[in-house]
Amino acid sequence: MSQISFPYSTPIRPASAADETYHLALAYREETENFRKIAPAVIEQLSARHLFRMGLPKSLGGWEDNPTETLTVYETLASAEASVSWIVWNNHLACTFGRFLDSSARQEVFNNPEHVYANSARPEGVAVQHAEGYTVSGRWTLVSGCELADWFVLRCRVTSDEAQTPLSSGANLKLFFIPKADVDVIDTWHVGGLRGTGSHDIVVTEAFVKPEYAIDFDSPVDTDNRYNRLPIGCINAAGCAAMALGVLKAATDELVGLCLERVTAGKSPDLRDRATVQAAIAKSKTLLAARRLQLHSSVETLWNEAVKNNTFTDTQLADVWAAACEAARASRDMLSEIYAVAGTVSLYKTHRIERAHRDIYAILQHGIVQPHWMNQAGMAYVGLTPTAPMFRI
Repeated sequence: MSQISFPYSTPIRPASAADETYHLALAYREETENFRKIAPAVIEQLSARHLFRMGLPKSLGGWEDNPTETLTVYETLASAEASVSWIVWNNHLACTFGRFLDSSARQEVFNNPEHVYANSARPEGVAVQHAEGYTVSGRWTLVSGCELADWFVLRCRVTSDEAQTPLSSGANLKLFFIPKADVDVIDTWHVGGLRGTGSHDIVVTEAFVKPEYAIDFDSPVDTDNRYNRLPIGCINAAGCAAMALGVLKAATDELVGLCLERVTAGKSPDLRDRATVQAAIAKSKTLLAARRLQLHSSVETLWNEAVKNNTFTDTQLADVWAAACEAARASRDMLSEIYAVAGTVSLYKTHRIERAHRDIYAILQHGIVQPHWMNQAGMAYVGLTPTAPMFRI
């Protein structure tokens, strides 16, 4: 098997790579929107800068350092085009699932620096177990970036026969790494928000998967490093929140820009003269700074514990879950306020507020920032044991 060399002796930091990509993502926003997938020029740049691989070890082109850097990446890209940030974030999750593969399988899946990944943690497939491996079939919904992906990570319930056993709390669930040759894309993604993510349905029909490409969250981690010790669930939630912050920043910057541009001579007050607009801008800037600080601080605490190889406490995990959910919710509410005070300009696609409003509502439909995670965090704060399986994973 050929080894791919990743030139990380003098790497460009992911946040700097995101800054470089910002204007390109902005320039190709309409192509991304109209074709319902990220523009090829943007994909090429993201791939060249290894932004699809941040969750991997450095030996495979990954970041393997403080995860607050990835939050900055998501926020920067989302402030240009939310769909671009979403696909980068989604690839990070697929790469973190790769920590459970053995070294040979991981090399096979991640050996090409140009590859893009997609995943679905929804257990919408069935894997029939045999002596030689598994036969996987199913239809998964909302598989972001599926038209771009070279490998898929798909969750299935496992059965030893052809019976379609019902999904229950005791079901045997695994994630399967499946190449694109075994996947058919069904054109279903006709939406408003996050249109450029191309989150179509996919179908797999009786694809054979070797045992080494089937993992679960109890599988051994082949490579012990600081980044691989980080929990997957709440770090994923923090990334989603960072995107929401980025979309809010885009809308806030747009409103400030409109205030500076729309200065007219005459008796009628300009947009910048409206008290509601002034208050909304001040409130949004304060919210962005406060929520970003809380989010980054809580994630950095986990990083410091991972560096020391310490066990995370439920309270430390709760801090990330709560910071993520609240940052996402507050961003959505603040953006709705901006949409309202900006007046009729919010209606026009020529202004970024209109797209931001659609995108942030789509972002907050994701299960990783739903209100029940605040309940789980609250349980930890009052001395109870959080019950959601993903709380600690």
